[in-house]
Amino acid sequence: MNFNQDLFLTFFEKMYLIRRFEQKVYEFAERGLVFGSTHLEVGEEATAVGTLLNINKEDYLIATHRGHGQELLKGTDVKNMMAEMIGKDAGVCGGRVGSMHVADASVNNLGAQGIIGASFPISVGVGLALNLLGDKEKILISFFGDGASNQGNFYESLNMAELWKVPVFFVCVNNQYGMGTAYCSTCNIEIHKKASLFNIKSDYEDGNDVEKVYHKSKELIDYVRTKRLPALLELKTYRTIGHSAFDKHPYRTKEEIEDWKKKDPIKRIEATLTSNGVPLDTIDDIKKKVEAQIQDAADFAIKSEYPAYTDALEQ
Repeated sequence: MNFNQDLFLTFFEKMYLIRRFEQKVYEFAERGLVFGSTHLEVGEEATAVGTLLNINKEDYLIATHRGHGQELLKGTDVKNMMAEMIGKDAGVCGGRVGSMHVADASVNNLGAQGIIGASFPISVGVGLALNLLGDKEKILISFFGDGASNQGNFYESLNMAELWKVPVFFVCVNNQYGMGTAYCSTCNIEIHKKASLFNIKSDYEDGNDVEKVYHKSKELIDYVRTKRLPALLELKTYRTIGHSAFDKHPYRTKEEIEDWKKKDPIKRIEATLTSNGVPLDTIDDIKKKVEAQIQDAADFAIKSEYPAYTDALEQ
């Protein structure tokens, strides 16, 4: 594929933003500032960036419980996201939902689900609503994890999605593990092949190669938007940290983790940039810009107030 410097620099900046955001959230969790569980997508950044750079502002999003990067790429402000992570009133949801259930109506982010697989029937419902409203431009992009594909309502929803011809782009972030259980020990069928059984256009891609994710996503998003039909893309990737912030992942070997770290999507895109003559100073400038952005967001979150008890019942 042709090297588009501006696009590749955008890839790098967006992925680095997600990485540093997640690392700051992890730092907050270690300091006891994060209430409840938090699930980070360190190592999976290319899945959010490669897909969501192809959608329109008016399109809808349903993220996963591991969806901070998905929500940031949809347009939610970094400062408000960071404040939400530690339960502050300035958070995008007023500090009431924390890490797992972020929604942002201003950018058509419909929110994440804590119940594994709960997003599937909701996604079909959103797609049906777009059909009933006669909206021929907007689509829904619905992310899910590999573990969710073993839920019964996944198959039921795929059936209804095809039957009702809904404009939904399902994206499976297959990071190989549902909590501590390897996908290969639960099912012998590749996830994208499950969708093909329902005559849904489906494919798979290397989820750690942001360029490939971008082009494959564009193809399928264009299909969903023009044909008004569902499609599914399976992205094979890996979370290099545990299921949640304090999961020490004893179910994985050090060798496996180190092997996947060699395929790190940010290192890969940085190597592509330098091999195509992009100066190191340009890359360093992007890193400094992102570092400052994350630090500003962290400072904003820390200095913000917690919600008042008297506001607990307010919407």
